Amino acid sequence: MIVALVLAAGLSRRFPGNKLLFMWEDKPIIRWTVENILNSKNVDKTVVVLGHDEERIRNVLKDLVGDIEFVYNTNYLEGMSSSVKAGIRHVYNKYKDSIEAIIIAPGDTAWAPPEVYDLIVDVFREKKPKIVVAAYNSRRGHPILFNADLINELMSISEETRGLKAITKKYKYETIVVDTIYPGVILDLDTYNDLNRVKYVLKK
Repeated sequence: MIVALVLAAGLSRRFPGNKLLFMWEDKPIIRWTVENILNSKNVDKTVVVLGHDEERIRNVLKDLVGDIEFVYNTNYLEGMSSSVKAGIRHVYNKYKDSIEAIIIAPGDTAWAPPEVYDLIVDVFREKKPKIVVAAYNSRRGHPILFNADLINELMSISEETRGLKAITKKYKYETIVVDTIYPGVILDLDTYNDLNRVKYVLKK
């Protein structure tokens, strides 16, 4: 079983309002992210980790209930690491050893299409590395896939030890970087000015 965790609990401190609820074309950013994952052929379960603006985010995804699961991270003010751990705790308690790998996707990875998720899972199943990272022009981005062997270590991350970066650094020689044709894997939204970068990159 391949599980995708969508991290949607953050405060969006540098964006005017909640960036995950910002309308891109005809849908909120978080909706694009979740729908892209749901349209992947290789992802079996999609879990959205909520925190800040829980009800508003839940509301824009409510018609997808049945296809996705929600987890509320009571410690979301502690940072992204707490959301990773809340999501993994939920899926491990529910699915145990049936989990092959966990894909972690920030909620603002709206421009990574379903094919990216299919690709990194295909690579994982063929090579069985510890980590698979999507990239564009050799620049690493998101989503990132972690072998289920790493669940215990993922459950021990913290903001003080640089969160997921500590894991990716430890296993850098057991990581496969998959260069894709999709610039969306290196795009995210931290500030309002990032919208200009997104538009520029997608037009190239």
